[in-house]
Amino acid sequence: MQRAAVSGLWVALGAWLLPAPLAAAPALAPASLRDFSWVSDPQISADGRRVAFLRTTVDASRDDYASDVWLIDGERPARAATFAGDAMLPRWSPDGSRLAFVSKRSGKREIHVLDLAGGEAWQLTDDSEGVQSFAWSPDGTRIAFLSRAPGPGEDAKQAPEPVAGQSKPAFVTERLTTRADGRPGWVPARRAHVWIVATTAGTKAAATRITGGDFDDGEPAWSADGKTIYFSAVRKPDADRETTDTEIYAVPADGALGPKALTARKGPDDGPRPSPDGRWLAYTGFDDTTPPQSYSEAHLFVLNPATGEVRALAHGLDRAIGDGVMADMGAPRGEGGGLVWRADSQAVYFASADRGVAQLMEATLDGKYRAVTELTDGDVRAFAVDRSGRVVAVHSSAQRPGELVAFALKDAARTERWRALTAFNAELVAKSAFVPYEEFWYRGSAPLVTLMDGHAPGSQQWIQSWIVKPPDFDPAKHYPLVLYIHGGPNAMYGTAFFHEMQVLAHAGYVVLMTNPRGSTGYGEKFADVIHNHYPGDDYLDLMAGVDAVLARGYIDEERLFVAGGSGGGLLSAWTVGHTTRFNAAVVERAVINWYSFVGAADMNYWFATRWFHDVPWRESGDYLARSPISYVDAVTTPVLVIHNQDDFRVPLDQGLQFYTALKMLGKPARLAVFPDSSHGMSRGGRPNQRIERLGLILDWFASPVRAAP
Repeated sequence: MQRAAVSGLWVALGAWLLPAPLAAAPALAPASLRDFSWVSDPQISADGRRVAFLRTTVDASRDDYASDVWLIDGERPARAATFAGDAMLPRWSPDGSRLAFVSKRSGKREIHVLDLAGGEAWQLTDDSEGVQSFAWSPDGTRIAFLSRAPGPGEDAKQAPEPVAGQSKPAFVTERLTTRADGRPGWVPARRAHVWIVATTAGTKAAATRITGGDFDDGEPAWSADGKTIYFSAVRKPDADRETTDTEIYAVPADGALGPKALTARKGPDDGPRPSPDGRWLAYTGFDDTTPPQSYSEAHLFVLNPATGEVRALAHGLDRAIGDGVMADMGAPRGEGGGLVWRADSQAVYFASADRGVAQLMEATLDGKYRAVTELTDGDVRAFAVDRSGRVVAVHSSAQRPGELVAFALKDAARTERWRALTAFNAELVAKSAFVPYEEFWYRGSAPLVTLMDGHAPGSQQWIQSWIVKPPDFDPAKHYPLVLYIHGGPNAMYGTAFFHEMQVLAHAGYVVLMTNPRGSTGYGEKFADVIHNHYPGDDYLDLMAGVDAVLARGYIDEERLFVAGGSGGGLLSAWTVGHTTRFNAAVVERAVINWYSFVGAADMNYWFATRWFHDVPWRESGDYLARSPISYVDAVTTPVLVIHNQDDFRVPLDQGLQFYTALKMLGKPARLAVFPDSSHGMSRGGRPNQRIERLGLILDWFASPVRAAP
């Protein structure tokens, strides 16, 4: 695992963005995942001189990721500031003299503090349950953090460990929410609350809890004067049924009074960020409908806590605040990002996805907005803005994994004036011949009321797509095609770097990535048109995309494949139940039987009320009509079913139902179940599992039995 300082990183970004030569290069194997570095969570010190960020690499010896805080100090090369391989959430003290971060080096997630004047990082908190998130007070003397630790007078004892040979005690609850994907086991009985610890009290200082109750509170944020803590939460009766009806709360930092709600609308109010002058809180949310939509865009608001005045910013922006591009190379340890205020408190910056890219946007207090960047390829992920108007951001593109870049706001639209701050993946890019994406638009198959802006009106919707071709592509030859369907379903493919698509292209496949109806990045109506009709016409959009690529003449029509995970897995299973045109399919972590799914999924009530008219026992016909299991008799395509054993978003029984039904009917199928893995394994799971998964897919498609019908 490389930990040496990186030199020569202050290079012109124009050179960094030049396409890699597509000369002959060894095929990109699944195991190449181990060679990548990820950068994330950039933070700029108050004086603008230093940048802290996370660098994550693969630690093959532990089959895990190692993340450390790195620093860029002025024009000096980047260097590692921590070395334990488990750092997260680097945050500068207000004066820039200290850097706090979370580390598990003591066994739990505790806050550690590093003095930039010298010395080793020291452990600040000694929290029995581990710190989830934290924020410095404006004067740097205190830190507010989120923890599930028991408060004063509460039972601090844990359930006793069972004696060897004896059974474990039962999990007993009366909550609607019993599991949460990505968190092993059952939901903890203790709730997450806000605590405050003094940073001047030495190591392992005693902390004070300032919120309580049978509710889970959100990430804390300090008021400009240091007297108040803001957070978002659902502090209401039966909160598990209203998981998206969050409000913004204020609580005195001295804990003298309980939390007070500052918002009261039906719908989410999330992520409060106080302005530098202390006058405003920026946050995101939307007005929920009755009945609720399956998808609603997050909008931007500011609230004056003193007067109660609320303003909606970015009037007319029909794109979601904070939305991004779907890919598989997001940092495994903390992306960072969110809302960032301009230094004069007159504007808020955020990222937003639009037609295959993610731009950095600015919204001013008068309601106006603009795209700060003008990317035609790639995405802006996590970012920070300093007082002088310099932006440091994570940027990736189709042929470039994410790296840190810097640019002035006045030059944001001119990428030739951007500067690369890191080039951890430069050697890998040079030798791997990553291929570009070819953008194209085609007409969707089924009529829609809404029309894509910039395209001719008509009764059919234009669909944006990308083709990823093998490095040595020759249009005179014929190639196998993989239709790769994205999940969500409210998500967006785009031009961010995608390791899996590069691996498939290097293996000789043409890959079709398309954004059918239901995708984000094209406005709320386009994303929500599948409400109570999913799957359905989105499948027809996908088939129209396959037809459009076939019409180009370089696809072998006898070698067509379909794959997808989550929502894409559902549509893959739906596809093979409605057509025989594909030679093999991959159905991964997919809903197969809506009727049985709702009662077992972690977000049970949300799925039942937002994607259907009613609960399954009252609307069984609709649930079963939209379930791939209902069409399993028609399947002739060989299917590889992949599922994750600890997937609580789409529980394992869903994949087992499809596989078992196929085998009961004597149809060709293979099952792969990954132990100790949750719903997002293919994007952030253990490296060996991600590599094995890609190998299974390549093997399934390459089998001579499935190469032709």
